[in-house]
Amino acid sequence: MPFQIPEDLNPALMPLAWLIGRWAGNGHGDWPGRGDFEFGQQVEFATNGEPYLHYISQTYVADETGRPIAPLGMETGFWRPVADGGVEVVLSHPDGWSEVWNGRVDGARIELVTDVVARTRNAALEYTGGRRLYGNVESDLMWTFDRAAKDVPLQPYMWARLQRRTP
Repeated sequence: MPFQIPEDLNPALMPLAWLIGRWAGNGHGDWPGRGDFEFGQQVEFATNGEPYLHYISQTYVADETGRPIAPLGMETGFWRPVADGGVEVVLSHPDGWSEVWNGRVDGARIELVTDVVARTRNAALEYTGGRRLYGNVESDLMWTFDRAAKDVPLQPYMWARLQRRTP
């Protein structure tokens, strides 16, 4: 699906413009104690004219046709480009943690690493850090997420390929 940059896009968002819109598709994951799993995902990157994108991602168990039947996870936050080709991302999760990510934008490739992970006392996991990669590959949004926890070293956790959807 072709993508057009909104005419009123804040100029600071040009490095992230290719992300704007709705995306959906399927992914895979693997985590100690849980094993391999598959998921569906819906992601939206939106702008309101300010120099940041609002981001929301929902993962779910899907039926055989790909329709969501049960939620798996959710995260929301803000992506803010910085003048030196970098990007700062702040995300929050209902499982009891928030993250600050720093990274680089290189065309249609974005690499992020956690700067800070803050957890509530009752967080679902003693999550300690991560690394993410986002890229536009053949007009699809592909991403990977490597994660570390208190007793688990940094390792591949989730990855997906999403297609752009019409609003």
